Amino acid sequence: MITAAEVKEAHRPLPRSFEELGLPEIFLANLLLKHAFFMDVFYLSDLMERLKIPGHLLNSLLTYLHQEKFVEILGPDPLKPASSTYVVSQRYGLSEAGKRRASQLMEYDSYVGPAPVTLEDYWEQVGAQSTTRRPVTPAQLQQAFPELVVSPRIMAQLGPVVVSSKTLFLYGPPGNGKTTIGLRLGQVWDDTILVPYAIFVEGSVIRIFDQITHQVQEGPFPGQENFDRRWVRCRRPVVLVGGELTLDMLDLAFNPIYKYYEAPLQLKANNGTLMVDDFGRQKIPPESLLNRWIIPLENRKDFLCLHTGQKFAIPFDQFIIFATNLDPNTLVDEAFFRRVRSKVKVDYVNREQFIEIFRQVCQKNQIAFDQGAVDYLLSEYYEGGKRPLVACHPRDLVEQIICYARFNEEEPKLTRENLDWACQIYFVY
Repeated sequence: MITAAEVKEAHRPLPRSFEELGLPEIFLANLLLKHAFFMDVFYLSDLMERLKIPGHLLNSLLTYLHQEKFVEILGPDPLKPASSTYVVSQRYGLSEAGKRRASQLMEYDSYVGPAPVTLEDYWEQVGAQSTTRRPVTPAQLQQAFPELVVSPRIMAQLGPVVVSSKTLFLYGPPGNGKTTIGLRLGQVWDDTILVPYAIFVEGSVIRIFDQITHQVQEGPFPGQENFDRRWVRCRRPVVLVGGELTLDMLDLAFNPIYKYYEAPLQLKANNGTLMVDDFGRQKIPPESLLNRWIIPLENRKDFLCLHTGQKFAIPFDQFIIFATNLDPNTLVDEAFFRRVRSKVKVDYVNREQFIEIFRQVCQKNQIAFDQGAVDYLLSEYYEGGKRPLVACHPRDLVEQIICYARFNEEEPKLTRENLDWACQIYFVY
């Protein structure tokens, strides 16, 4: 069992035996052969780095493969000084029979990566590092929104939502920060988690870790040599998907060429945040997505299916955020809103917030802020019901001014004249 100290330090102990690895020895021997297929000559250290399992276990596999005439022992390299440890300096290579065997294995399953972890170990680790087990304080919430103008009303609503880690529905008019708020909420948790390179299910490999989704936390860490290196220490993932979302992206992706699986979005987002942006604009109807996730949202458990027809359960442990600028009542029915516990409206900003956003945008772009110019903008283009105060307008108008200044080879300035030009090209009249 995982102790509280192990969760805090985000590591799993080094497996000392094949039983602790939990993987069939023949699977590991075959994986070793596939790795060796891409190396002319290799050392034990090469295999340790590639498979991420202890050397004494790999040495047992090499002994077995040598007995089966698949691996040849080539002895130390005569061009390099001998190591103090004979086993470490020993060179290996595949025999012709080993090359044929590895080639046959590649046709069946081309996964060549670190050794996977068992599904049982994955369930245990995801449960131990669930967001529901990590406290969130007002100070942590504020730290996730540096230099971002968010009304106190919204902040007061978001805090308890994050603590619960239950599904959040953000709605409101476009351009007021729903996407930004959702992504920042995913950064509230500042701890690290463990993500496996892959998991082993019913004889198949499912790759989970990828460098786009998972941000690796570099070491060195105390006692790192005693960690199970099949797990990667990462920040909690934040996965964003928009109008491109399809139901296929929520199921295992079997590669018919490489013969292994890529994990779906929700599996990669475990212990983190999964944000469905522009909800209602996907190629699939909102009801279809609801039907796909109706059980996982309740039980925090999802079911996937191998191409052989074998079904299995995976943890569904992520903070899910839906965001839309469409009318929520036209998208889904009451059954959806019942399962989405929290609904927060992100509305237009007020005058004070609009001015503060303008001030911050100018500061970020090293442009002198002119209160009079902004007052002119508000009176001419907003007040009197001309248009609502949209949070993204200050950024967009300043960027228009910067582009105008670059083209005319002059210093960008926040003036009435420049704001007039920016508004004429930005707004639709």
